[in-house]
Amino acid sequence: MFRKIAALLSTLLIVSTTPLVAAPVIPLTIVKAIPMDQDIAGMLVGDAAIYLFGNTPSGGYVTALNKDGSQKWLHSFSDQRAFTISAGALDASGDIWLAGASAAPIAIAGAANPSPTAANPDGVVIGDEGAIRPDLNNLTLWKVSSAGSGAGKYELPLTAPVLPTSLSVNKSGISIVAWQSAGSMFVAADLLGKFGKPLRVGKTTTTLDKVIRNSDGTSILLGSGTELFLGNKAIGVRDGLIVKVDATPKIVQSVRSGEKGATRNWASATSSLLLGGYLKSKTTSLATITKFGTMLKPTWTVRYKSTSGAVVANGVNSTTYAAYENAGSGTLLTFDKNGKVVSTNSFLDKPIAMAFNKTFGLYIYTGSSIYSLPTK
Repeated sequence: MFRKIAALLSTLLIVSTTPLVAAPVIPLTIVKAIPMDQDIAGMLVGDAAIYLFGNTPSGGYVTALNKDGSQKWLHSFSDQRAFTISAGALDASGDIWLAGASAAPIAIAGAANPSPTAANPDGVVIGDEGAIRPDLNNLTLWKVSSAGSGAGKYELPLTAPVLPTSLSVNKSGISIVAWQSAGSMFVAADLLGKFGKPLRVGKTTTTLDKVIRNSDGTSILLGSGTELFLGNKAIGVRDGLIVKVDATPKIVQSVRSGEKGATRNWASATSSLLLGGYLKSKTTSLATITKFGTMLKPTWTVRYKSTSGAVVANGVNSTTYAAYENAGSGTLLTFDKNGKVVSTNSFLDKPIAMAFNKTFGLYIYTGSSIYSLPTK
């Protein structure tokens, strides 16, 4: 009898002291290495391609890539006017919308052109010297079809330089947030490129990094700041901001995410209001991921030690994704609808952009590489 009890206790001890085996961390697949001299302002993923867009010394571009990273097509932008491209989004038809700023050139009057002589037999007219790069005061939208053809260009003249940081497109129109020296700005446009009235959001201490446009024409603006919004005072050194704007446009709701002594920011978001950002204090640096409901109340939140903020994306069947970096090592987490981690993947470097398409899959851009999540 004693031997049976002793054997049973020995078995229980073995079971209780056996370490749990952690779920495997699977490396992501590198789809494409990015040349160091290629300027990329952003990445989008559609039904048939990965889209990269950015600037070149002579203009701008958007290019479509296959799943293996090979190029499908390249659309180049060139103009005698100076311009820059800084943000992008896809619409429901798969067309690409890019936002940036442009301006007409300013020339300083020079000496009159000499008359053609024997030294200039073709009569080439020499332009005035002294042309300088002007301020980029015109908020500009470019539309490119999913096949790579130019489909429109629209401009909103402003009185000061502007730099769009995010845009969101759906069937109800386009929402844009942008930087200006006097403070961040929000403006909406219809799908024909007609702009509405700009709205100043805060002053110089407020930055807007992301916008989500809702189907009813309202918009959710995300960023950080220290200013008072609708009576909501700052909580920390700098708070993450969530601002709702109606179609008027007018600020109708403000939510702050802050902690005493900490700096916070929201810079990534999905249409289902999964938000990604960071929290930094004297003692800690964390990637923050929070799911909000339609009333802008949090439903679940998680934090991870990191050296970057979190970028987020929606998947299928209420699956969501978040990626962040910690000291050069990147982590991709897959969550279920309740915020439980169901799988973990690894990659190198800091995630800059992440996008998912149910047909094409999930991709992460880090500045040096594009990674894909292996399909099961």
